[in-house]
Amino acid sequence: MPEGSKKAGPVRAAGGIVWRNRDRRELAVIYRDRYEPDECCLPKGKLDPPEGWEQAAVREVLEETGCEAEIAGFAGLLHYHVGRRPKVVVYFDMFAVAEGTFLPSQEVTKMAWLKPSEALDELAHEGERELLREFLERI
Repeated sequence: MPEGSKKAGPVRAAGGIVWRNRDRRELAVIYRDRYEPDECCLPKGKLDPPEGWEQAAVREVLEETGCEAEIAGFAGLLHYHVGRRPKVVVYFDMFAVAEGTFLPSQEVTKMAWLKPSEALDELAHEGERELLREFLERI
């Protein structure tokens, strides 16, 4: 096969529905300006080889929210295309164990703790809203 003609696999990313406490009254959302101003999303990011899904989710949540979090279980997954390349994002049900300090970065301008109903109103992407709705129905 000629160089460059091999199909690249999907972009792999992981993140979380991160609850502030075990009472599940507030969850973390991030805001970024990457695609649109103040785009609200669940924290997530690409896997860094040789990371697994869980390792990447914990790292990305820390990087994007300032929170150390532990995984409680699987929350769901999304798949979509970024340009012509497929992307798979695995989300975990997570609890903050240490809030730390949020520091704005090139990627994330702010983070907030929202009630689930507020998050459903704020999230910019229907896929993430649907993922959260389905997860809330299951718990």
